[in-house]
Amino acid sequence: MGCAQPAARGGVVAEVLRDQFNGLAGMIAAVPAGPPGPEGPTGEIGPQGPPGEVTTAALDAAMADVTAGTSANSNAVAILGETADISYNQPQIQTLINKVDELINALRSVGGMTNDE
Repeated sequence: MGCAQPAARGGVVAEVLRDQFNGLAGMIAAVPAGPPGPEGPTGEIGPQGPPGEVTTAALDAAMADVTAGTSANSNAVAILGETADISYNQPQIQTLINKVDELINALRSVGGMTNDE
């Protein structure tokens, strides 16, 4: 090994100093690593990460679960097939009320509710 740089009261020569630092880094890197130390304590739980990707199959299954029995549960309710009377027609109005009740009951049947609840 040569003499230490910079000399006392001497100027700093960047190239020489850089070589010394690089040499020191090389000597440190050449020291073999020792055995791993003991495991440390568990750290704090981090924040929630971003949501993951959803496969097409998972999305299709979720959509089928959501839409199962929604609009289709009113399919059993037949259409009225009538035209509005120009004057008040009590039987026609009652038919309309009955049909609305039938539709409401059909739509509620998905959640287990009926008109009696």
